[in-house]
Order: sequence, then C-alpha cells, then structure tokens
Amino acid sequence: MVREDIKKMKKNCWTEPLLNKLRRYSLDKTSECVFWVDDKAECVYANDAACRKLGYSAEELYGMKISDIMPSFNNNKWRMLFKDSGKQVQQTVEVNCVPKDGGTLVAEITIVLKEIENCKMACLFGRDISEKVRAEAVLGRRIKLENIAAEMSSKFIKCASDEIDDEINSSLQKLGQGEEVDRAYVFLVQPDGQTMDNTHEWCARGVSPQIKNMQNCKLDDFPWWMKKLKRLETIRIDDVEKMPSAALVEKKILKAQNIKSVIAVPLVTGAYLHGFIGFDAVKEKKQWYDALITLLKISGEMIVNALERKRAESVIQNKIDDLQKVADMAVKMELEIFSLKSKLKKLEKK
Repeated sequence: MVREDIKKMKKNCWTEPLLNKLRRYSLDKTSECVFWVDDKAECVYANDAACRKLGYSAEELYGMKISDIMPSFNNNKWRMLFKDSGKQVQQTVEVNCVPKDGGTLVAEITIVLKEIENCKMACLFGRDISEKVRAEAVLGRRIKLENIAAEMSSKFIKCASDEIDDEINSSLQKLGQGEEVDRAYVFLVQPDGQTMDNTHEWCARGVSPQIKNMQNCKLDDFPWWMKKLKRLETIRIDDVEKMPSAALVEKKILKAQNIKSVIAVPLVTGAYLHGFIGFDAVKEKKQWYDALITLLKISGEMIVNALERKRAESVIQNKIDDLQKVADMAVKMELEIFSLKSKLKKLEKK
C-alpha cells in the first residue's frame, strides 16, 4: 500500500466533530489567553487561561462587555475597530485589564478581525506583561534617581557653604518627585545627642508639611525607630498598619500624619549617626525596592559630606574671625601703647 493511500485512510478516520474537539482542547489548554468578541463588544468565548488570569468562570465572561474587562475598549472604540476592519486586519496593543478581584494587570493583546458565518468577530490573544511593565518602571525610576544623584554630587561640590541648605532642599524635591513620593526630608541629631530636628523637607502638592511639628524631638520618644537607626539599619515600612507591636509609639505618630508607607536611611560618617533621610507615602501605600535604599544611602552620604563641609568651613571662619579680633585688639593695644609713650615723652620734656 502506497504512502498516499495510508494518509487518505487516516484522514477519513478523523471526523470533523473529533477534530473540533481537538482544536477546542488545544485552545483551552494553551497558556495564552484567548477571547472571542462580537461586533457588539460582548464576549462570546474565553479559554481556560483567560478565566484563570481574570478570576471569572467561562459562564460569567459570556455576554460580558469587553470594556468591563479592558476599560480602554469602550463601545465607540470597538465600533471604530470594526469600521476600519478592511484597512487593518490585525493589531497589537497594550491594555490594562481588571480582574474579578478588582486588581490590575497589564496585557499585550493581539486583535485579529474575522467574519464567520456572516458575523463580524474579533479574536483577542493576550499575555500578561504586568511583571515586565513593573520591572521596566522600577528600572526607569532607578535610572532617573541615579541621574539625580549624579547631578546632586556635581552641585554639592560646586556650591558655596551658604548655598548648601538650599541645595539639600532642591535635592529632596528632585528625589521625591523622581520616586513619586509625597514627602522627603532630613532629620539631624543635635550635638547634645538627646534631641533631633527636622532640618530640611519637601512636600508634594496637597501634602501638609510637618517640619514645624518635628523640632527638638527627644530621641527617647522614638525608642524602636532610634534603636534601629543607631544599629545603622534601614527602616523600611510598606504598610504602617502592619508595623510590629514594638513600634506602637512610632505607628501612632505616623498614623497621626496620615502616613501609609515610610522609608528612612541613616546618615552616617564612620559609625557615627548624624540623623536620617526619609520618604513618606501619604496618598497611597508604596512598596520600597532594594535599589532605592542604595540610592538613598548615596544621597545621604553626599548630604552629610556637604553639611560637614559647611560645619568645617563655619569652624574655620569662626577661628578666622577670632584671630581677626585678636589682631584688631593687638593693633588697638599697640596704638594705645604708642599713645602712652607719646604722652610720657611730653611729660619728660616738661
């Protein structure tokens, strides 16, 4: 029996219903999400992968408006899609999807338009790219903050000591806006080692400043917070509500300021704690990522070095002023001695 005859016999064995079952099984078991949507923007089919990803059953998705799943596909946009079907048969777009639990995921959707039995249909092939989008966003923010840090370094080197405070405030603004936080600040421990002050602060629009309320703060009033900072540990809180029981005092203070997430990195020279630099999230919770801690440490080091330079220059200037005073007094005394000698000579002549 020739090969062609064998192939023909096998083909006759595969009936159309059986082939349809095989196609349906393959479609349901693929890892890619698949939807069929009619020209009324209603879902008529979703495979198992789509149901799992969105958290709906196939029955729940049947008849659901595609705009309820992908809000950017409103009715007008969907009608325009079919209107232009003759011009563009296939297109790929990036859309936000809303699962049943109310979260958000980002999907890359390929839309293929097809007329089947006189019905205009669209087949949507989708894959979840949420992690990729989040990773790209984090990388973008990291690059942006690294550029800000490089700019900070250049400006701190060039600025005069009387410009350092303004430059710190400007840097906090750039860092805060780059990371999209609501408040950025610096606290410095005072020379007595018992108190600290909020010395510099930037707030996003609509966020209340706290700098006036955080002056002459006793370190003992923040036991958990200061214990961590004195051990040179980073304070990283994604959700204030979930702070440990040992931090009840700090939790109460943060909640009073409507803070939902907070991060604080110690400002250190050697093993000496100068204070800390921190971010607050007030409008919504944030998840802090590891690279941000590194960048805050670098930024903090630059701020400490700038403040130390300002302090050193102030000490030097004070010594110069003291020496100038001594020199002025010496000149004054020399003049007075000269005047006395002149008077003595006049008396001797008499």
